[in-house]
Amino acid sequence: MYSVAVRRTAAAILAATCAFGAVSCASDDARPVVVVGADSTTESVLLAEIYSQALDRAGADSTVMTGSTTPLADLDAGRIAVLPARNGALVDRWIPTSPARTPDEVVAAVNSALPQGISVSDAADGTDLRPRAQNGAPEDTARSQSIVALYRSGIFDRQQLKKLNYVAGELTTDELVDLIHDIDTGTRPADAARSWLDAHSL
Repeated sequence: MYSVAVRRTAAAILAATCAFGAVSCASDDARPVVVVGADSTTESVLLAEIYSQALDRAGADSTVMTGSTTPLADLDAGRIAVLPARNGALVDRWIPTSPARTPDEVVAAVNSALPQGISVSDAADGTDLRPRAQNGAPEDTARSQSIVALYRSGIFDRQQLKKLNYVAGELTTDELVDLIHDIDTGTRPADAARSWLDAHSL
């Protein structure tokens, strides 16, 4: 696992805290910094880098902060602004008794359970992370697990939101597995993310 927290600068974190924890920063000229959060898993760190760099290419100014033990709480409190997640896991957490199993059902369940002030990107339908995809279990016996980005509502412009959804439209399970393997064998998460974005012209 890649467990080393990535904090590009203390100033960036301070700026992000100011941007999302208060109405304005001390300097009116300072551009808010978007903090993309992650836990310590390779998957989460990689996805945070992908979303962060994608947003930067759409004109945002972002930083990645990893190692969170309470990422959803951090998002809800405004300590981070974006969080990659598996949508099936979100259903398990927010409405564990939900009968949602298929990709469309899980998307609908997540949308119905979003906390106030939190939005969600399109699901990466090409990422089927259900156990059945690996062990051949019958169709729809496990809850669909696709990658999404949770984010604080109202902080992105249209182009930046499109960029998040473009990521969802391109990412596949095989690519995710290969990228995680690359990182676990020595590639920096930021480099793996950059190569993937370049390969997909994002």
